[in-house]
Amino acid sequence: AGLWTFGLVMDVLARPLTLGTPVPARQVLIEVLSIALSLAMFLYVRYAPHAARTKVDVALGYYVLNAVGVALLNNWAHPTSVPLSTLLTWNAVVILVSGMIIPATPMRILVASLVAASTDPIAVWLAHLRGASVPSGLGTMVLFMPNYALAAVAVLPSHVLQRVGRSLEQAQQMGSYHLVELLGRGGMGEVWKARHQLLARTAAVKLVRPELMGARTPEEGENLIRRFRREAEATAALNSPHTIRLYDFGVTEERTFY
Repeated sequence: AGLWTFGLVMDVLARPLTLGTPVPARQVLIEVLSIALSLAMFLYVRYAPHAARTKVDVALGYYVLNAVGVALLNNWAHPTSVPLSTLLTWNAVVILVSGMIIPATPMRILVASLVAASTDPIAVWLAHLRGASVPSGLGTMVLFMPNYALAAVAVLPSHVLQRVGRSLEQAQQMGSYHLVELLGRGGMGEVWKARHQLLARTAAVKLVRPELMGARTPEEGENLIRRFRREAEATAALNSPHTIRLYDFGVTEERTFY
């Protein structure tokens, strides 16, 4: 939304001063609609109660619509001719940025990127249908080859995002519990709000890292873990409305006691 707003301001204020001609009304319309679409997308992702997978699907649609808006600006907004050059179009930015920030699978990013890359040639064809002066079909495809090259490159960030997502998912697993939200941090460790993956039961998970307790050697760390294990067993034996209920405890591969 910010980038579209910047483009609109530059077209409305800077263009008349530099070129001496007003911006075409259809170009302003495209930019205003794109700003509205971007704001709607922001509000949807932030506040809609839909699942993350659904929001990613909507984000891919928004990705393609952004590319459509840029292609129309490049080609359809100009009434008599299509100003093409060997430079990259703004859709190159759309393709690269979307590949970096949309957490979709690499294959879905590739498909969406190829569709986005094709919007410029399609817009040139539409300009040809309305009688504008455009390059030949082969010349148009050659000019927009960088779009398709970047569509392939956009798959790489999605691979990285997938690996990071899997690493975060693994880091948030504590036995049968999935860490949801950090509740507090102190000298001994952290306390997280968590949910049991099968029972859907909410619990508080306390993480204790031996190094935070002053353990300088692996042996000292093991002693601390044994001590906390005994405390956990003693707490689990308590059965009173005035004490907490301990459901589970263990040690992660990183030697964090929970």
